[in-house]
Amino acid sequence: MQQSGRAALVGALYPAEVNRVLFGLFLIASASGWAQSPASGPDPGVLQRLLTRHQPELRAFDFAAIGDQQYGADGERKWPALQASINRGNVAFTLHIGDIKSGDTLCSNAMFEDRLRAFNNFEMPMILTPGDNEWTDCHRENNGSYDSLERLDYLRRTFYPDNQSLGRRKIALSQQSEDPRYGRYVENVMWSMGNVLFATLHMIGSNNNLGRNAENDREFAERTAANFNWLKTIFSVARDNSFAGVVIGTQANPGWSGTAVRTAVVGTGFRETFFHLEDDVIVFGRPVLVIMGDSHIFRIDKPVIAARSGQVLENLLRLEVPGSAYVHWVRVRVDPARRGLFSFEYEDVVENYFPQQRP
Repeated sequence: MQQSGRAALVGALYPAEVNRVLFGLFLIASASGWAQSPASGPDPGVLQRLLTRHQPELRAFDFAAIGDQQYGADGERKWPALQASINRGNVAFTLHIGDIKSGDTLCSNAMFEDRLRAFNNFEMPMILTPGDNEWTDCHRENNGSYDSLERLDYLRRTFYPDNQSLGRRKIALSQQSEDPRYGRYVENVMWSMGNVLFATLHMIGSNNNLGRNAENDREFAERTAANFNWLKTIFSVARDNSFAGVVIGTQANPGWSGTAVRTAVVGTGFRETFFHLEDDVIVFGRPVLVIMGDSHIFRIDKPVIAARSGQVLENLLRLEVPGSAYVHWVRVRVDPARRGLFSFEYEDVVENYFPQQRP
């Protein structure tokens, strides 16, 4: 879908299929020396708390989706108009899918503190999932030659010190770290509104931190195993409490370029996780919306050809948010009266158009 204009798309429901066994990542995790099974299910006590905490209700609402913003001096100059537009937008919350700076600027403590101040100026709750630009790529010389894993630790301490969202008006979030087996994964969060269950999943560009060196490959294997567990937890809560839909925010575009493809062809750092997601979406059988960024193009599509049926997976919808030079946002409307549950509007921030594009 093109960058400009407004769009609406409604998902349909298809029946579930049987799960496949995920073996490939087990080999990766075993080779890294990590003992936890990559497909460990939710802890029963944690799951019971989540089931009690997150209950569906009939309610229509809108939320804002953004990502890949504050890119360089021009992006930072345009940020206040973007934030002001969202603050006027009568939305329940803002979901930021990561990349809080460009990939060729410093990963300094001062940058993190500046972004934290900016995010807390949203009038409504704001939820952030990390991108590669704020930690994975920080080893680059033009990013300051940081230790990327140290930057990840600093990011977690800065943006996830407790279970509260960002923004002036906060909401409590459920964190994967409530399960002691996954205590470091404070950034994987869950919340609910209306009859939709929301969650973030920490997957990032740069091949999800796979393939640079042994230390980072180990981080990849451990985080991917945690993401397997979190997906199982998300869909267990959604199925058991009969939510009408699921929304997952994640930064990385795994290789969905606008034409539906089989999961087997996506990037190696994402393949096993997206196999797992595909199975969960099929079993859930209701609308699932994945919101991502990474390639900066506004798109709404059905990106997956199911492995077993060979048909487009109709109940999986992808929203890719505009980013980088496109300092605008997407309004997502949730309406339980709609068959597909979700509809979308591209919200133009007129002040942020290139001069020759302004009306």
